[in-house]
Amino acid sequence: MQVSQIISPAATHFLSRKAQDAIDAGAGVRAVVLATVDGFTVTSAMQTSLDPARIAALASSIATIGSVATQEAGLGKCTSLTLNTDQGFAVLRHLQVEAKELVLIMIADGSSVLAQVLYQAHQLAREAVAL
Repeated sequence: MQVSQIISPAATHFLSRKAQDAIDAGAGVRAVVLATVDGFTVTSAMQTSLDPARIAALASSIATIGSVATQEAGLGKCTSLTLNTDQGFAVLRHLQVEAKELVLIMIADGSSVLAQVLYQAHQLAREAVAL
């Protein structure tokens, strides 16, 4: 699947810039991947040697499991998930871009402040809706 079939080139460029901005902010974010809900990479920015295609596939799977769990528990639609580890964390967030549902994942190291990364993910999702 080609990115141009998912969202417009302007939206892809905007999201690519925002992904790189999250890396450049110096908050410990090491990887940002935006993916379709079925696991295809839309865009990414990396400061590590991670494979964006693998991260996209895993993020979409995790997001789907989170959505099923929250719906089953009667909590409504899942908007975000946080995976905490002993060396950092990953924030997953659902977002809408040009009426397409995407999954954002930000992978951060142990020097990151969770609230700052959550805020970055939320801001990116808010700005993406306006595209």
